[in-house]
Amino acid sequence: MNKKFLREKYINIRKNINKENRKKSDRNIFEKVINLKEYKESNLILIYVSLKNEVDTLNIINYSLNMNKKVAVPKCEGDNIVFYEIKSLKDLEEGSFGILEPKTNKPVTDYNNSICIIPGVAFDKYNNRIGYGKGFYDRFLENYKGGKIGLTYKECICDKIDNDINDIKMDKVIFS
Repeated sequence: MNKKFLREKYINIRKNINKENRKKSDRNIFEKVINLKEYKESNLILIYVSLKNEVDTLNIINYSLNMNKKVAVPKCEGDNIVFYEIKSLKDLEEGSFGILEPKTNKPVTDYNNSICIIPGVAFDKYNNRIGYGKGFYDRFLENYKGGKIGLTYKECICDKIDNDINDIKMDKVIFS
């Protein structure tokens, strides 16, 4: 199936997950993430700031900061995303596409011992991903050597996504 169709289909599915199930799933995904070996062993968490229908990442961000992990969130700069370190959620302001972005000016350049937690509209059983169609994460992940972890709701797992040459596969997809 074509990505545009799948993107629209799964955005609608995600919008229609009821509030109670969403909260339960967010909590379950949070627990799975913080108990991952890769998470426990990493010093740097590269993580998106969730929008209203995405898997909630604010708890993961706060937990990571409380565990004294270095946390960096992306900012859109031209056609790319650049990760900036934050010390608290107060370091965020509304930026591109209505997404909370860092207002700090401390870009992360050393990704040693890091994991990247990545949003997606849908994922398949083979850890392939459909994003929002702009290619920001695929361009970043091209040269990123750390762990790649996608987050989604079980309702947004599909059988197969046809990848193209620029699509980057996740190491793991966490869902509930």
